[in-house]
Amino acid sequence: MELQKLLYIFTLVEIATFVSVPVFAQTPGNPSNVSQSSCRATKVDTPIFKEPSTSSKAIRILSAKTKVSLAYTPASGDKFVRIQSPTSGFIQTAVLKFCETNSSDREQWNKPTIGITCRQIVQPEIIIRRQPSTKGTYITTLYPNTTVYLNLTTGNVVKSYRSENYIWVEIDLSRSFPGELSGTGWIVNTDLVNTPRLSSLAYCS
Repeated sequence: MELQKLLYIFTLVEIATFVSVPVFAQTPGNPSNVSQSSCRATKVDTPIFKEPSTSSKAIRILSAKTKVSLAYTPASGDKFVRIQSPTSGFIQTAVLKFCETNSSDREQWNKPTIGITCRQIVQPEIIIRRQPSTKGTYITTLYPNTTVYLNLTTGNVVKSYRSENYIWVEIDLSRSFPGELSGTGWIVNTDLVNTPRLSSLAYCS
């Protein structure tokens, strides 16, 4: 019976579509405290995988209606998304639904992103460099949930630079780490080769 249930879930992935919305905060830990903007619930019993593949090791099975917290917003068409609670791993997007919420929460999901500079790190380790290059001078290493502030350019859009198959974004070091660092630095936001749909950053609350 368990094998039939898993086969049903894998089949469901191929025929279902997951609609994503912007994530503005991550709240690791107790699923009952998950931020509504990153909260999803499972439709059926489903496995959590170590990697974004059904051939990867299954970490655990979540029962139907379990709340999970997304680590980032999946792009339309993505079959997997990384979660950070109740455990870290990857889940199939097709078996997720929005958590129950009220109309005011849904209005927050539509919050404009242009001009917003605050971000949180959602990848295990991100290095700040003085220049937008893997050979740039090392400044420091950032870890999940660290808050940083990006610099904006014309039109109030994030200042970014494409180099070495990465999209880099510029950090305001003085504002991000007052009294500790100054000037500007660069971090990788997207790896265009290995994980082109994954971002290193998520919006703050």
